[in-house]
Amino acid sequence: MDKSYYTNSSEQAQPSNMPRLWQDLRAGDEVAFTHLYNRYFTDLCRYGERITGSTELIEDSIQDVFVEIWKSRNQLPAVHSVKYYLFKRLKRKIIKKLVDKRKTPLVSNVMEEYNFTVVFSHESELINQQFSQEQQQKLLAALNRLTRRQKEAITLRFYDGFTNEEVAGLLSMNTKSVRNLIYRAMLTLRKDVASLTVLLSLLS
Repeated sequence: MDKSYYTNSSEQAQPSNMPRLWQDLRAGDEVAFTHLYNRYFTDLCRYGERITGSTELIEDSIQDVFVEIWKSRNQLPAVHSVKYYLFKRLKRKIIKKLVDKRKTPLVSNVMEEYNFTVVFSHESELINQQFSQEQQQKLLAALNRLTRRQKEAITLRFYDGFTNEEVAGLLSMNTKSVRNLIYRAMLTLRKDVASLTVLLSLLS
């Protein structure tokens, strides 16, 4: 099998190669599995940090997700976006662990059983290279004044680069509601022109 699309560094793997790596993983390729794990581990950690401050819980959840993926590799679906699929599984895994940790019943709206805090990792080159520390702090403060759903929608759309449809899937909402949610959040952020400018620049 031609694996010339595998790079020397998994972190440098191109997004366009991800579906092919996923296909190879489904076929039982351990190298593809390792590449995908290395490629998305940091992104998944950053996403998990917004849901919980427990590094141990986040890393345990990521490990669980990948162990489950490997064990069920023959039954995995074909996916359009590997990143979206992993984010969705990780979110559900973390929330379930948080619910179990509180020893409360697993209710039907389990996806609502979490807080959400916007954080910019020190490894976020896009943020660190383009904006001063003061700009970053102002943007974080403005974002964290939004409602939980608004914060999550905004960061998934702008920071993580998901489409409105993918954001809707991660929030268990319909696409129209997500558009309205983002629109209302943007109206709120317009009160802080500097923060809005920084946020919009992430899409450029």
